[in-house]
Amino acid sequence: MKKSIRLIDFEERHRVACAHVIHRLPDWFGIEASNQAYVAALGRLPTFVLEDRGAVLGFIALEQTSAAAVEIHVMAVVPNLHRAGIGRAMLSQAEGWVRSRTCSILHVKTLGASHPNPFYARTRAFYEALGFRPVFETTAFWGPENPTLVLVKFI
Repeated sequence: MKKSIRLIDFEERHRVACAHVIHRLPDWFGIEASNQAYVAALGRLPTFVLEDRGAVLGFIALEQTSAAAVEIHVMAVVPNLHRAGIGRAMLSQAEGWVRSRTCSILHVKTLGASHPNPFYARTRAFYEALGFRPVFETTAFWGPENPTLVLVKFI
């Protein structure tokens, strides 16, 4: 990554730019109520922002779900920088944060493979390439129209 790119803690000044990143990704973030909830959670949850000279390139928010586990609540990267190492850098930061909490499990929910969506196929491939393993798929979280896949990585 370029020297000008910094991964920093979320500050309120980032909120609008993070919302803009989400809105630039309609193939992943197509439910407006969910998008608003993601943006509202930034800062309330531990959130890290990747910026380049003040421009937000991506962000990740984490939620500790038990004494041993942390969930990736939301993660987004501007579309023109997909596959440029931004997501990998943010996940590395997340893993360090998980370790600092003496947790050993990082998990994430995404759209399951039983739903034929090429964008989420890329998402699943991304997480699996970084060591996440699929645990189960269910309709209990998001309903039958959005089967949920839970992936887990042991840190």
